[in-house]
Amino acid sequence: MKILFINVSKNWNGRVYAEYPIGVGILGTIALEAGHDVRILDLAVENVDAVSVISEFKPDVTAISFLSTSATTAFNLIKQLNMVDCGTIVSGGIHTSIFPQDMVLRGVDFSLSGEGELSFIPLVNYIAKNGLNKDLHAELAEIPSISYMNSLGVVVSTPASKLSVDLNNTPAINRDIFNLDLYPHHTIITSRGCPYKCKFCCSWGPGGKKGRMASPEKILCEVEMLAEKYGEISLYWADDMFFFNRRDRLKFCKMLSEKNLPIKWIAQLRADSIDVELAEALVKAGCIKICIGAESGSDRVLNDIGKKTKIEDIKKAIKICRTVGLRIKTWWITGLPGSSLEEEYAALDAITHSMPNEVAIHTFVPLPGTEYWDRASEFGIHLPSMDQLEKLFYYGLPGDIKLDYISPSDMTEVLQTFNTELKSLGYVATDEATDSSEFVFTSPIQDKTFNI
Repeated sequence: MKILFINVSKNWNGRVYAEYPIGVGILGTIALEAGHDVRILDLAVENVDAVSVISEFKPDVTAISFLSTSATTAFNLIKQLNMVDCGTIVSGGIHTSIFPQDMVLRGVDFSLSGEGELSFIPLVNYIAKNGLNKDLHAELAEIPSISYMNSLGVVVSTPASKLSVDLNNTPAINRDIFNLDLYPHHTIITSRGCPYKCKFCCSWGPGGKKGRMASPEKILCEVEMLAEKYGEISLYWADDMFFFNRRDRLKFCKMLSEKNLPIKWIAQLRADSIDVELAEALVKAGCIKICIGAESGSDRVLNDIGKKTKIEDIKKAIKICRTVGLRIKTWWITGLPGSSLEEEYAALDAITHSMPNEVAIHTFVPLPGTEYWDRASEFGIHLPSMDQLEKLFYYGLPGDIKLDYISPSDMTEVLQTFNTELKSLGYVATDEATDSSEFVFTSPIQDKTFNI
């Protein structure tokens, strides 16, 4: 069968990282190995009309994936898909996993929740055999975590699988299914879910709330494959945590450094997981930058949001990285629930005393799947309607999301103060920065953001 995967993403005037869509790549690789004809359309980086691609490719299945921040764009695309011959429409990904039945009501034929590897190929096999016949309930019931509308107009959902994907036995993504010329670096993801419980984050996504990871040996095999096939590359670890424990981090860094591969890479870590031994091991293994979610300059706020790190952890991590020559990027969030104006400005003090190389200031957004979405009214958060989810943009402007505890004018003043003070410290805004700029910052005030 011919399968068209569409990564639906609003471009935000170029303010999205140009990374190939990993989830789509995983299912695309599995579909290729099952003998299907696969094409990927990434609307985050390809300025093309999806309907024209459908007209040319003539898919039997059109599978779409998107984040909640691009839901409005996806909903409009689904309307278009239902007006053309695009085969069976399937949706998956984080947003669909949170709202599977809503996606069916919006016009997809099948929605997939959770890990797509468990249900996508069985569903494609069903479609190949039965087309859009949705009344073969016994056969459909064998496919886990799918939702669809039966002939009576009732949305039916099958039980979730009791199994989880074994990350040590999944194939490495076939990167050749992407148009690699559109991406400045390669991307890898090695885990599912997250063991932490930050109230603002939905990174647990389809992978669950416990967190699991492939072995260092399995990951090294994929990295070696990338180096052998593509030569000297830049690699971004898309996992929110570069391994879930210190032992595996050090083990992997040792193995990778011994291979001496032509790879420079960037990863994400919690501030409280960085120490001198690890930082030195990262540098020796070819890591050139670490990204940490600092979030707030207040210990009280960090505790309230479930981050469970301390300001001293953040300052220490920055000092260690800078000492060993490892570039460090920090993310900060303005407008977190319960944060006072004094605590908003506390981040500036932390930045002043530690001077991370990169500072990214975001506005708070209550993402679906988070505690702040589920209990919004308790925190004084006014959620956008389901047709206005594109207001949930990290670089959105004050007032896009109404918050009872901070006014748009106060948040604007916070952002402007950050802008002024960071420049006085020697930081260069992303609108003006070059590759040689040592200290760079971005916020909703800027037009451009970081590449990673």
